Order: sequence, then structure tokens, then C-alpha cells
Amino acid sequence: MRFCSTRGGAKGATLAEALCTGYAPDGGLFVPEELPRISETTLAWWASLDFPALALELLTLFVGDELPPEELADVVHGSYVNFSHKDIVPVIPLAEAAVVAELFHGPTYCFKDLGQQLLVRLLARFAERDKQKKTFLVSTTGDTGPAAMRAVADAASDYLQIVVFFPSGQISELQRRQMTTASTAKAKVATFEGGGDDMDLPLKRLSSDRAFVEKHGLCGINSYNLGRPLAQLPHFFWSYFRAVEQLGFALGSPVDLVIPGGALGNT
Repeated sequence: MRFCSTRGGAKGATLAEALCTGYAPDGGLFVPEELPRISETTLAWWASLDFPALALELLTLFVGDELPPEELADVVHGSYVNFSHKDIVPVIPLAEAAVVAELFHGPTYCFKDLGQQLLVRLLARFAERDKQKKTFLVSTTGDTGPAAMRAVADAASDYLQIVVFFPSGQISELQRRQMTTASTAKAKVATFEGGGDDMDLPLKRLSSDRAFVEKHGLCGINSYNLGRPLAQLPHFFWSYFRAVEQLGFALGSPVDLVIPGGALGNT
């Protein structure tokens, strides 16, 4: 599979190129050039899989031959070893026709663990394969930072390091402690004055400077990175399968999803 920019200025990028640069060279977002078509038979089979196996099937569609199957399987299964619930995302009955997907069973108690653990491990494999060190730049309003730092620590790759920025006085005490007491030498944290989104433009400017990016191995892993929505696909499929199963609907029946979007990182 190949990927292109939403602004039309970049086409034919590999997954590794898309993930390792974050923004496309023209400042757009990387998206698949075409989406895979899924048959009803495949959906029925996916509905029978556990969470890691489902994630592996979905990621294989986009990774293709860029990683050997056994390496991708290792990446995917390793991404969920520190989750506290056996289902990874338990789906709990709420009312007569409603269920809730619990996204907080990861190591930092936040849904961002679902995206960061998998994305960071993929980037670690690509960095190790290409022998190119990567420095992740992250701006956070509280959730992304701890999840990204924990993912870097868990990946334990000599090719990765991370720098996280958060707005002074605007995150919870738990989130501040998670970042300032991280048990890895591969992470640095800095505060900035201003609102939660005020760091987005400076990071985008850095990411769009190709010479600077290549010199320092910069890579953004906020929600604009293609790897984040790809890594979050499994919990949407999983939640749908569990919902129709519990509510007695036929597979393929429409359901409404109510998403706590926040800054839209979960969409």
C-alpha cells in the first residue's frame, strides 16, 4: 500500500516514510491512496478474533510487506502486554440498547495508550531496520505525553528518544507526575506558557523543514501522524463487533458511535 498527502503534493510514500515524517512534505496529512475493501466473510471472521489478533489483521492491510509477518506480529502483541484487562478494551452493557467501550486499561490509564504503544513500536522497528535514530517531538495537553513517554520506555530501543512539551499549569497533577518522573533516560520534558494548542504551529514548522528534520531525525507522533488513526482502528472494529453481539444485532447492522473526542485525537 502507498500513501499520499491530503494537499496533493506527495504521492507514493511507503508506510515507513509516512510514519517517520509525521506531516507530509507539503504540510498535509498522509492518507492511504486507496482503502482496502472488506468482505462480509472477512468481517465475520474478524468478529471471532481476540483483540491482538484483530489488530494484527487490520495492521497487515496497511503494513503490507514493509515488515516480515513475524516482526509485525511481535510489534502488535507487544503493544498490549501492559494492559490490565484481558480484553484490552472491555465493552460493558450500559442500558437496554447501549454499551460502553472502556479505553482506560492501558499503562497510563488513557486511550492514547492504544495509539502510542503500537505507533512507537512500529517506528522502533523501522528505525532499527534503517539504522536511523529518531527524535519524537510531542505537544500535549495531558494525555498524549505520558502515553508517548511510556511507549518509548516500553519499546526500549536505542534508536528512539522523545521530547515532550506541555502548557504550564494546565494539566492534571497525575499527568504532570507521570511525565516528570518517567523511568527512562530517553525522555525530556519542558513546559511552555500559553494554551494547549500554542505549541502546534512551532512543531509543524519544525516538521516542515526537511533539512532540519533529516539532520535531527525528527518525527511527530501527535494525532496528525498516520500511525495514530491506524493504531486506533482495532478498538473501533472491536467495539462494533462486541456491540452487535451483545445487543443481538446482525453483523453489518448500523450502530451509532458516541465518541469523547476532546481535541479530536480519538476520531
